[in-house]
Amino acid sequence: MPLPPPTCERKASHQRSITVQAYQRTDGLWDLEGHLTDAWPEPLTTAARTLAAGEPMHEMWLRLTLDNTATIVAAVGHMDAGPYGAACKAIAPDYAKLVGVQVAKGYRDAIRKLLGRTQGCTHLNELATVMGSAAMQAMWGVMNTSPDVKPLSIDGCHALKASGPQVATYFPHWASKPTSNPSA
Repeated sequence: MPLPPPTCERKASHQRSITVQAYQRTDGLWDLEGHLTDAWPEPLTTAARTLAAGEPMHEMWLRLTLDNTATIVAAVGHMDAGPYGAACKAIAPDYAKLVGVQVAKGYRDAIRKLLGRTQGCTHLNELATVMGSAAMQAMWGVMNTSPDVKPLSIDGCHALKASGPQVATYFPHWASKPTSNPSA
């Protein structure tokens, strides 16, 4: 177990599972399929009904099809379960609004703009967000092949800040000098 042991006894109360599977297609495109479930180990009464132990309140799917520039060319959402049945399921087709969005800087903002709040589903938005970073992992080999194109991962996390030692070592062309802080 990578975390330290818990400091006291505890009882399971909820499980959220998110999985993303990436596929390189024979037509040169990429499919990413995401699946999100929320379930409780004991029966749970909701506003609409009572769920049996282990029965998902949320079970949602999203498939994003991307080209080699990580631009979404097709998007399909589906819900097997949502707490308000047909009302929840009705928003799934709206995830086609993601077509044309590039999974790069600004991707999360695009999800919020197109599908935020009442324009989408909180859980499908969370799934779409997770799928963005999974797309970068799946497509790493095709997206980082040209030395003239700055890898999207630079300045995308602490370890790959342009002024850091990893970029200086592995991507020296894109390294920047550390800035000094005059107030330090």
